[in-house]
Amino acid sequence: MFESIRPSALVFVAATIAVVPCTALAQGQTEPPTVRDNCVKVEPGKGAEFEAYLKDVTVPLARSRAESGEFAWFLVASSVVPSGSSAPCDYRIVYGYKGLPAEPLSNDALAAAVKRAKLPMTADQMLAKRNALSHLVKVEIWSQVDGIGPDTEKDNYVRLNHYQVKQGEFSEWLRLEKSIWKPLMEAWLKAGGKGAWSVNALEMPGGDSTPYNGLTVDLFPDWTGLMHGVPANQLWTKVHPDVDITAAFNRLEKVRSIHDVEVYKVVDIVKAK
Repeated sequence: MFESIRPSALVFVAATIAVVPCTALAQGQTEPPTVRDNCVKVEPGKGAEFEAYLKDVTVPLARSRAESGEFAWFLVASSVVPSGSSAPCDYRIVYGYKGLPAEPLSNDALAAAVKRAKLPMTADQMLAKRNALSHLVKVEIWSQVDGIGPDTEKDNYVRLNHYQVKQGEFSEWLRLEKSIWKPLMEAWLKAGGKGAWSVNALEMPGGDSTPYNGLTVDLFPDWTGLMHGVPANQLWTKVHPDVDITAAFNRLEKVRSIHDVEVYKVVDIVKAK
């Protein structure tokens, strides 16, 4: 049952990347790394055009903005599971910051960014094209609490595990995630495993109507890695020799419930130099 962190055992998954830097706070850093996660749905029949738009417009614009210091990294990931008309997002377009997120671009700032990127269109034309091909479903801002492993790269697979943490149990949930999963990931990586882990807290939106407030993400370099997952059962007795595995996961179940699990493939990534 606890043999590995893989889709057949997702009820026990609690690992995450935030989605690029999988490191804890740097020494002296007071603000946690954050991301602005945009869930995007492509209009019916516009998939190929939207892919071209991402390649020719979105990524070059992001590269120019990253070079100007607007954010630390930018990532585009396409939905693998779920997918199709009922999937909440066809793409996730994510901006990563070393600290708190920047204010969304004003129209004037966007126009300046389009000009710097030397795109063959105005900002208004770019937005009109984007809106004809897709629509924004939602925006979320997450802060990274902890993480371990290499940075995300193009063609990696990312698994997002959204949790509803029970009222008054958020600190305990974070403690359990870090005490259970981080040592397992450390041992796996030292043994030659390839992947990354981090745990994240939802900063915006909030309120009782929010369906989830915690996120863990697993990162794997390829499809084979995603399918095999992390051999948690093999590592458990070595990493947690005095902890009963069933009791540990029962404790996790008491403080949170799984809202959903999504898998994405990284289409492109931009990192500030």
